[in-house]
Amino acid sequence: MMYSATVFLFCFLVALSAQAEQKLPMQLKISTQVWPGFTNADGSGIYADLFQLIYPTEQVQLVWHFSHFGRAINQVQQGKYHMVPGLSAHESIKARQGLLLSAHPFDFDLIVAVYHPAHTTLPKLSQLAHYKLAWDLAYDLHLVLDLPEKGYEVRNIKQGLELVKNRRIDIYLAEKNELQHYLLSEGAKQLPPLLYQELLRDPIYVAFADNESGRLFKSLWDQRFLKLYQMGHLKQFYQKHPQLTLPELP
Repeated sequence: MMYSATVFLFCFLVALSAQAEQKLPMQLKISTQVWPGFTNADGSGIYADLFQLIYPTEQVQLVWHFSHFGRAINQVQQGKYHMVPGLSAHESIKARQGLLLSAHPFDFDLIVAVYHPAHTTLPKLSQLAHYKLAWDLAYDLHLVLDLPEKGYEVRNIKQGLELVKNRRIDIYLAEKNELQHYLLSEGAKQLPPLLYQELLRDPIYVAFADNESGRLFKSLWDQRFLKLYQMGHLKQFYQKHPQLTLPELP
């Protein structure tokens, strides 16, 4: 009897040791662009609050690193950081190499066409290939919109608007929330005489490094996201933040 108890205790300790080795790292290193209101430079924002809901504070500390979007993706691909938010399922194979997308999208990019009504008719999705286009650096919108080739890539929204005003391009494609935040901070007078029209909603995902730590964080994200969705907690969170769009899950 004593022998059996000793064997049981030994097996239990071995199991605990193995479980301890599988624990997630305490720090989740996130590489991202600064998206005002969503991922602010001080680590606050709507996405930051959502990520902390998925990864409880007592279990995981969020550590933020900010750079432009293309570099943020590259750093996660290289395994320097664990996670980068905001990737489309339409990203190029190169952009997704070494990355694992979350099982479900967590939001949607609202793609709008900015145009000069005196020179360009109201854009339609099916006609975009006939226009001279531009969009922000590192956004593969030609894949999202099923266009035959890349458009001109701009550094920021200001440059995109100037190109349309100066008739260097016909249409600047932007993300609606980013454009509205820019106009709010820089002044609505930055837009006229231009107008913008929403074209489509593209689901976006969280992408993880394709290594042991990245896979563990992805597994926890997928489990928690689905559980919080089923419990109604995500619905409550998204209702408080109408800038976000909650995907419908099976």
